[in-house]
Amino acid sequence: MHLNPDEFNAHLNDLGQLFGWRPSFVCPCSVSGYGSADPECPNCLGRGHIWEAEQQGMSGIAGMKIQRQWADFGGFQAGDVVLTIPSDSPLYDIGDYDRATMLNSSEPFSFELTRGGNDKLWFSVVSIRRVFWLDENKVIVNGGIPEVAEDGTLTWASGEPPIGVMYSMTGRRLPEYFCYQDFPQDRAHHSGARLPRKVVLRKFDLLGRVENGA
Repeated sequence: MHLNPDEFNAHLNDLGQLFGWRPSFVCPCSVSGYGSADPECPNCLGRGHIWEAEQQGMSGIAGMKIQRQWADFGGFQAGDVVLTIPSDSPLYDIGDYDRATMLNSSEPFSFELTRGGNDKLWFSVVSIRRVFWLDENKVIVNGGIPEVAEDGTLTWASGEPPIGVMYSMTGRRLPEYFCYQDFPQDRAHHSGARLPRKVVLRKFDLLGRVENGA
């Protein structure tokens, strides 16, 4: 029996989803004597990794699981998605800490931001449904819907939250994952033929969430 990579690719491209892939590189900013990233680094923003511009490619989805988890500093989302990547997709070369965004799907989000503080978004927004905050009497004040720049910066034509005020934002975003610890697995058959690769991606939004955005 001989497996045909071209037929696998055609099948996965027909049934799969479009992804945006951003290769990761370790940032050479580590703090001397500690080995950790410099929290003041303007390139990686203290995360220890920087990412290239996005490339797009197809991949099959073999499974997905998302759950809400909690830590001392609040809530975050965790979960995973299992991809089967055709050999003719740019994602075939995905590696540790690379980022992959589902371009054919969306998911809800709702969280607090501080105007003029940590309100530079770290993900790709599909739509924003509502923005509101509380006045000094704890009465809800509904704000306007901001424009989101490519770098995540928010601007309001009207209804902007006051500087320093915490506000709630709800909407939908593109799901983003990281290639974290589980490396892509080659299928070592037929003398190294470029058969589809299996990879587990982690939905771990703490890696993308920093004070100044993505």
